[in-house]
Amino acid sequence: MIRFSVSALEKAPVTLTGTLPPEFLELGPDDLFSPAGEVAYRLTARLVSGGVLLSGTCRTTLRTTCGLCLREFVMPLAAQPRLFFELTGDQEELEVGSDVRAELLLELPMNPRCRPDCRGLCPVCGADRNTQECACVPDAAPGGASPWGALDALNLD
Repeated sequence: MIRFSVSALEKAPVTLTGTLPPEFLELGPDDLFSPAGEVAYRLTARLVSGGVLLSGTCRTTLRTTCGLCLREFVMPLAAQPRLFFELTGDQEELEVGSDVRAELLLELPMNPRCRPDCRGLCPVCGADRNTQECACVPDAAPGGASPWGALDALNLD
């Protein structure tokens, strides 16, 4: 989906700009993230010794669920790919879309947060601590004492 002529690089660097449909990311309805908008890119391809250097930015927005409070939100996602492609003697065009897609997906957070100061859900009563305070005692978790509590009694000196 993102391609350019290799012969055009012999004269000057090539700037690639545009937008791609959300389907470009290949994220399905069962994935943690789903596209909320188009993918915009601005990339520059330069001829360097032995190949092509591609650099620039790509941006989109994704719909996901906060890993702490379980609230759905839309998050921005951006990547600054810097990729090298080795050229073979007979290449006329270079297709870089799948590599740009991979660079963008590598920026996905493992545990998305709706905001940096999200307080999450109370582990005792399940209340959203961003919107209300609860009177739960943190050590009063369901199931009794922590299974790690015995480690506190160890004398490791």
